[in-house]
Amino acid sequence: MVRRSRQNSYSDLRFFIEQSLENSSGFGSRVEIDGKLNRIADGLWHDNYWFWIRGRGLTPAQAEQAYVLRILKHGEEWQRGPEPRERLLREAETLQVLSRSNFSHPTPRFITFVEDADSQCVGMIETGLSGYSLGSYRDRSTLRHVSRVAADVHRFDINDFSHLPSSDNRKAHIELRFAELDESLCAEFHLAGDICRWIADYIPAVDSCCVLHGDLLPQNLLSEWPSAEQQDAPVAVVDWEMAQVWEPAYELAIVSRGDRKVLGVKNGLKVFVEEYLDCGGQPVSVDDVRVHEFLLLLNWLEESWREYQKPVPRGHGPDYYEAKLLSLFRSTIG
Repeated sequence: MVRRSRQNSYSDLRFFIEQSLENSSGFGSRVEIDGKLNRIADGLWHDNYWFWIRGRGLTPAQAEQAYVLRILKHGEEWQRGPEPRERLLREAETLQVLSRSNFSHPTPRFITFVEDADSQCVGMIETGLSGYSLGSYRDRSTLRHVSRVAADVHRFDINDFSHLPSSDNRKAHIELRFAELDESLCAEFHLAGDICRWIADYIPAVDSCCVLHGDLLPQNLLSEWPSAEQQDAPVAVVDWEMAQVWEPAYELAIVSRGDRKVLGVKNGLKVFVEEYLDCGGQPVSVDDVRVHEFLLLLNWLEESWREYQKPVPRGHGPDYYEAKLLSLFRSTIG
């Protein structure tokens, strides 16, 4: 295997893919990429490439199947270290568990890992799923799709996902995230102190956790129809990197993020919780989700506060998050 450079060329990536597939069971020798290697939407931790293959030993199904290379980024300091690779390994195991489940939504199928010259895992190849991303649609129909998928994911047996990070119960999860905040944040921002006290008073009684997708934003849902209005159309679910066994309300907060209009829907969080419960979701309330919205915003406030102590800061300043927290807190306490 070639040694991975700081910025892989397309020829490097083609070699990664072809060698990895040839070394994978069931693909035979002389596997080649058929046509172009197409870069698609990437994230904070991965570059993603869509491709097809050809070769003498391929079955018709393999030759007709699209594939995706997910390769770890390492250009920034925070993208290095063991954590991204560990998440990649967990995601591969999650996909394998999903392939054995009766989950009603299509998911990618894990094919093989990609290793560098030092035999370190730097990526994986999975099957590509076709469809229109729901990330372009902000309406009630999209909210309904997200609610249905969340409810379906939360019904998984956690015993099948023992490889995922987990908390014993809802209370433990909230306390863990609460403890991650810097104590000096409350001294610097009095509003943060008020919110932290509200969270501490609200922490619910001990209750069980469930399997979460962990990043159930609309862009990770694919529909066969170019509109979210087709409620009965199959919706595929991709990007399982952040899967975990935690508090179900956290899944909803990742989508709602403290916004008044969740995916463009007025009174969005109330509607979101109602849709989720109507789809058979776990028992959660609006205030359960509010706890996690506050924790997310407090975390972003802390990150912004640290960032704006640098000579050339990036992103929103602390005032932005403090204003959002104040608005959310006032609406919560009435």
